[in-house]
Amino acid sequence: MIGLFGAYHRQAKQPADIEAMTRAIPERYRASILGGPGAALGRASHRLDFGSSEAKRGTRRAVAMGTVHNADEVAARAGLAQVPASPAELAIALSEVGRQDALAVANGLFCAAVYDEGGHRLELITDRLASWPIHLWSENGEIVFAGAIRVLLADGRPRRLADPFGIAQLFTMQRTIGDSTSIAGVRALPAATILTIDRDGEHLSRYWNLTWRKPDFDEREGGRRLADALRNATARDTGPGRAGLLLSGGFDSRMVLAAAPRGSLSCWTTATFPENPELALAKQAAAMFHASHHTLIRDPSSGLLDVLDRTVAESNGLFPASTPMAVFLDEAGESCDTLLTGHGLDYTLRGYYLPARFLRLAGSRTRLPALRPIPDAPSGADVLRNLRQGPPIATVDRIVPKNRRAIWWNEQATAFDRLLAPWLDSDEPCNAWDAFILHAVSKHYAFTGMMSVRAVAQLSLPAFDKEVFDLYLSMPPAWRCSGRMAKHAMRAISQDAAAQANANTGVRADIGPWAETAAVLGRAALRRARIAQSPKMPTAWDTEGSWSNATALYRHAPAFRAHLLAIRGRLDQISLGLLSSDGLAACIDEHLDGTGKHTKLLRQLMTHDSWVRTFGIEGAA
Repeated sequence: MIGLFGAYHRQAKQPADIEAMTRAIPERYRASILGGPGAALGRASHRLDFGSSEAKRGTRRAVAMGTVHNADEVAARAGLAQVPASPAELAIALSEVGRQDALAVANGLFCAAVYDEGGHRLELITDRLASWPIHLWSENGEIVFAGAIRVLLADGRPRRLADPFGIAQLFTMQRTIGDSTSIAGVRALPAATILTIDRDGEHLSRYWNLTWRKPDFDEREGGRRLADALRNATARDTGPGRAGLLLSGGFDSRMVLAAAPRGSLSCWTTATFPENPELALAKQAAAMFHASHHTLIRDPSSGLLDVLDRTVAESNGLFPASTPMAVFLDEAGESCDTLLTGHGLDYTLRGYYLPARFLRLAGSRTRLPALRPIPDAPSGADVLRNLRQGPPIATVDRIVPKNRRAIWWNEQATAFDRLLAPWLDSDEPCNAWDAFILHAVSKHYAFTGMMSVRAVAQLSLPAFDKEVFDLYLSMPPAWRCSGRMAKHAMRAISQDAAAQANANTGVRADIGPWAETAAVLGRAALRRARIAQSPKMPTAWDTEGSWSNATALYRHAPAFRAHLLAIRGRLDQISLGLLSSDGLAACIDEHLDGTGKHTKLLRQLMTHDSWVRTFGIEGAA
């Protein structure tokens, strides 16, 4: 994923130079530039004729990435006489009449940049969830922006200095929040905003707010509405062009397959060995809906490291290093113009990151389909302490120098208070847990694998289709946490798909959430009692699912052990004066010798090492 890029010169008659940024775009992408006095705009992607656009009219020129499915509705809301033919043309038309607020009804994932030479005014626009990132550097009226931070850094004016606050967030949460990034002086543009830059400076306006509302339906009726919404969303996402689906054996991608028009999708499943149980489920699901199926067997013990640096760059340094997306996506992209995924359905419709109850039993921890009690007036610190991502707090403390621990945690708690205030101070403060993810979805650690999809094809996410997402916004947290409404929808879409076993649990996907939990716990108890046996895996890092066992992979695979030991040897350089080299070294040693488990920390450390090493990031001055 590259996205938009460009520059704004404080002198309207002077050309803005983006040649260095253009040279930084890898050969595997295509780029197009709209130059001229005052500003230069560019776009880069795997293809220029699909998923991106540019336009000129009068004194305005624009570039855009992504898709707006309902340009007619947006045009009607803005009072436009004609429906623009592309997102770039839509951006110009809205700018001409000053009705960018009409984007509140836009259905699609997009970003845009519009420059008006007459007013020497640049407008940068993000979609409702900032699914297409725009990063910005400004100084003395000079502006440089880019979707990809590596392209931004190539300009030369932004310094390659680490931002201490951003690094703290990455090692705590595997992402940054708000407008922060890992590079000092570089901001991320918030979701649903228009940043206007002109002779008077910068002005940020918001055209939509992430807001939940009370439903006018019960869960069963909600399931029927959701089934219809998913059918409509997948119909929009599967045309025009060749469409494929990244199909696992799990609930979410299967629901997308079942909802899509018959024969509209090819299916692509990765696995680490041919007899993988989840691969078998995916093949069964594809056959159920008469879809072609393609198996992509990849060895994670070496292949992941081969693409690590590339994928970290594509994901702006946020990529969690165990995701094997980039290992197999080139092959899928050669056959598909658009790739759909079930990504996002778990943490929206099924409340995966809400503060749920957990049951500890015989050393294992199982999520229950019910919310746990939270404080009457929760703070940002409460959300920070209870997020289901990042290393354990005790581990994070070990890698932070003692003289930085107080500021490390205080700054993050303060940022959470500020960022999540609208949702914490509401009738349903549990929504703040979801808002943490959705306020800038492109920064969420689970979304970064989607950046690799955008490197090879147009990415479509039914979870974020406006019709589907607006139903999600009518679901109370308790409904989402239970997952019942999503199960009702699956039954309404296809009884056969609902009856198939779920790869994540091994039980039918159509049984109730509590019955599913009981079945999982029962199976685990039988295995612990050695009455039932787990399937035998070819290696310690193979699993029953489509992903590898990262804990074992890092500990036992020779290539990963060698890579982690090499990182250990350069900790003094990559700690940037912000992390404890001794603490990091101890965690590496404990993981490799089996006396400790630090999978999430090592995943982030490999990402950080790649980012620092590849782009020459230095400690803050």
